[in-house]
Amino acid sequence: MVPMTQSDTRVAQLAGELFHEHGINATGVEALSKAAGISKRTLYERFGNKDGLIAAAFVAFDDPVFERFTKPAELAPTPRRQIEQLFAELEAGIASPEFRGCPFTNASSELCDPDHPAHAVIRRHKDRFRRWLVSRAREAGAADPALLGRQLVIIYEGIQSQALVQRSAKPARDGRRLVGALLDAALPVSGDTHG
Repeated sequence: MVPMTQSDTRVAQLAGELFHEHGINATGVEALSKAAGISKRTLYERFGNKDGLIAAAFVAFDDPVFERFTKPAELAPTPRRQIEQLFAELEAGIASPEFRGCPFTNASSELCDPDHPAHAVIRRHKDRFRRWLVSRAREAGAADPALLGRQLVIIYEGIQSQALVQRSAKPARDGRRLVGALLDAALPVSGDTHG
């Protein structure tokens, strides 16, 4: 993908916000061009087509969405506490009235074509998140950090899904207890080998 200009990034971020708020399929090119203050022709010149804009939107969303929960978690003093803080940040996010789930997961479920260019962007984002968790699991002394990382991703994704279905923060509270039990079972007694 060709690097985006600052203007393209702004349009892509705006598109991502509209996709997340209203859904990809419900957000037409007319609404996108109007919100961005540019013509449909200019939109097509910059992104090729709506599919190109969708992929660009998730490229633009990658860092902000990834850092929304991981950056505050990284302030915790130990790897185990960073994992626990990640789930505390998720619980706080779910309690917000603006919570609509993960924009990447939502997009993946909306984009039926497995060859859609946004799927590669979504997979990279989810792999990056899993690697973040595996890294903390390794630093905390897990015997199998890759397995623990995958298990934590499943819990994280499940919390978001159940919170949306139930319209409640209860799955986040239950999930945090589950994470605590999983970390107790998977980590050495100290729980933090590098902290």
